[in-house]
Amino acid sequence: MKNTNNNMTSFIITAGVVVLIIFTGVVYFNMIPGKESASYYVSIQDDLSDKIKSFDITGNELNIETTIDNIEYCVKTTKSTPDDKNLCWNKIKDNKGTMKIMLHRTYYVWIKDEGGNISDYLTINSDTDSYERDN
Repeated sequence: MKNTNNNMTSFIITAGVVVLIIFTGVVYFNMIPGKESASYYVSIQDDLSDKIKSFDITGNELNIETTIDNIEYCVKTTKSTPDDKNLCWNKIKDNKGTMKIMLHRTYYVWIKDEGGNISDYLTINSDTDSYERDN
């Protein structure tokens, strides 16, 4: 019986060390300077959120008006920045975009320019018809 407990303890310690080594390797690999990972963090010079001229919530629709037409917008309920191929992107037509939303929720809005640069998000509360910038 004692031998079985020792074998189990050895197995748990060995498995824990292997998991720790793999985790350390993954973290180290993703932190190497100049190494690209599968994450899509965008750092841009211009504040693209300034291209949102206005928005309002009418019923269950979010209406966005922008200062330029050649961009896309994305509205989500999570803060994770969408990549430029995400299905959430919608074209701005005639400087306007409209999307159905649910009331009593918080939404996050991103703008993408024609160069594929993605803005920081704006937080929109559908209850108060107000927003705040990410920064």
